[in-house]
Amino acid sequence: MSHSKRSSPTASKPTPNLPTPLQGVLSAAVLAAPTGIVVCDPNLPDCPVIYANPAFYRITGYSEDEVIGRNCRFLQGPGTNPRHIKALREAIGNGEAINVEIVNHRKDGSRFVNELHLSPIFGDDGEVRYIFGIQHDVSAREQFARDAERARRAAERANAEKSDFLAFMSHEIRTPMNGVMGTISLLLDTTLDAEQHAYAETARRCGELLLATVNEMLDMSRIEAGHLAIEEEAFDLAAPVAEVLDLLAPAVAEKGIRLSASIDPLLPARVIGDARRLRQVLLNLADNAVKFTAVGGVGIRVERAEAQGQVRFVVADTGIGMPPEVQARLFGRFAQGGPETARRYGGSGLGLMICKRLVGLMSGRIVLASAPGKGSTFSFEIPLRPIAESGRPPSTLLPKPALIKHPPGARGRILIAEDGEANQLVAAAILRKAGYAVDLARDGEEALGAARTAAYDLVLMDVRMPRMDGLAATAAIRALEGPAGRVPIIAMTAAVMPNEVARCLEAGMDGHVAKPMDLTALLAAVSDILENRPRRSRAAVEEPNPAGPTLIDHTTLQELRAAVGPGRLPRLIGVFADETRARVARLTSTDDVSVIEEEAHGLKSAAGTFGAAALRSIASSLEEACVARDLPRVSELCRGLPNLVEKSLAAFPMASGGAVNVGGND
Repeated sequence: MSHSKRSSPTASKPTPNLPTPLQGVLSAAVLAAPTGIVVCDPNLPDCPVIYANPAFYRITGYSEDEVIGRNCRFLQGPGTNPRHIKALREAIGNGEAINVEIVNHRKDGSRFVNELHLSPIFGDDGEVRYIFGIQHDVSAREQFARDAERARRAAERANAEKSDFLAFMSHEIRTPMNGVMGTISLLLDTTLDAEQHAYAETARRCGELLLATVNEMLDMSRIEAGHLAIEEEAFDLAAPVAEVLDLLAPAVAEKGIRLSASIDPLLPARVIGDARRLRQVLLNLADNAVKFTAVGGVGIRVERAEAQGQVRFVVADTGIGMPPEVQARLFGRFAQGGPETARRYGGSGLGLMICKRLVGLMSGRIVLASAPGKGSTFSFEIPLRPIAESGRPPSTLLPKPALIKHPPGARGRILIAEDGEANQLVAAAILRKAGYAVDLARDGEEALGAARTAAYDLVLMDVRMPRMDGLAATAAIRALEGPAGRVPIIAMTAAVMPNEVARCLEAGMDGHVAKPMDLTALLAAVSDILENRPRRSRAAVEEPNPAGPTLIDHTTLQELRAAVGPGRLPRLIGVFADETRARVARLTSTDDVSVIEEEAHGLKSAAGTFGAAALRSIASSLEEACVARDLPRVSELCRGLPNLVEKSLAAFPMASGGAVNVGGND
């Protein structure tokens, strides 16, 4: 093997002779060193090892007789990277130093990661005389790095799975909550005595609190997963502030306190930023302020900040205030003022943490100033780019008067595409009470057929449906010629993640209404679409096409009777009986677990709507068994279903003075 001669001036100088005492010290140091040291002679055939210190023998497990005179390649084996071997040979051949981490093997065959440092030693003539090597066993360090990387990937997977789980649970919670909240809204529109109205109002408030908690958990999950992006779009600076005032107006009126907002008139009327997230932060802060204020009021101020391009938002109240020790923990996860605060005022303790994270994502920082009995002031500054020549915002804002429950929108004919009978029932009842004609479709194929053959003013489209989902149905409707292909379509779904809303709009839908929705939200969305469209002649109102019961929850049945109106329940139960028998026949005549799961899901929803508690429970268990692919459990539950169905249908009471026909079609 040839070796290069070093060209630098210092390379040709001979190694200085060291005093004898110092040579002894260096020799002792090499013998005592905890790292392996070897010296190889590249001028001998195969560049053998001519010296190794005791640490080298300890690291490799070889004896002196097994090492001296051999090339170091005997340490190589499976797992040694050929690129590392090539780099070592080139460095030795070129007379260059090299540092490399290489996989080596001990005498017993075990692997270790060798952090190897090789340096050439030159003679007086500039030729390489020896190769000096230092070895460190860094296996533990490498193992730690691998473990840390595995832990990081596992944490990322767990975080992603948590986000997916929360998104799924959001849909599963929102879907039944749609029925709950809608039915309560309908109930509150009926004649109730004071006690009944109080119960219904309590149920409505609890439902709204549950929804708020679900939304907060989803926001927190998206923020932690890095999936919540801040948008950059133009908006009226006063708009999010006015929306917050209007949303809190009923609570403020009930408590008898003041609520207002002021905006610096020197600010621009329009700016560029994320209006939706700004509104979310302001609403959370102002809602907290209203909650903790019994006397006085809450004020929102929008001001110019000292920093160029920054706008300062302030939410101040005259409420109970808080001591420093509470302020210190207030922005933490699930943090509240204390147990008494949680019991008295409720809440999940996530709101302020979400505010802090959202303000941070908008490149700002939230600050709190408070004292017991003297109220609280939350403030934050965020960059908002002004739009030139957009005018000036209003200097003062006040809440609008409470909205009426039935906005006088244009009446027309509406198609509801929804496979959940409970949701069909509630949405149809709300719209029919408001004067709209309503047709029903169970899936996307039925919706497409109805849109092709009838003239509708609006389609309310669920997204997750059997046979053809809402996105595919929308695309197919948009492909129709003439007015049928241009009918407005609103997504009516529990899928509320930003990417899911975007998918609806990309598919050709005109809007999105989140489940569960209350009466006002649904009517407002419909009115917004229809108010400027030409009116069609009013179509005959058809009855809903629902499904539902089990061994019977009479409270649910009574609520259903009140929701659909007098005289309708017997026929609906008859429809439910026919559908349930047909569903169970399909379910028990197949071995396809996916089909069974789909039918069980529909049966669970229907049974819950009509208060069939036992049937709903078994259908839920069957669906879970299908998801788990527990085939023996699936078979066992399927065998017992027909008998339970007949018992459940036979258990329905007489309705409105006449027997409910559950005897089939014979």
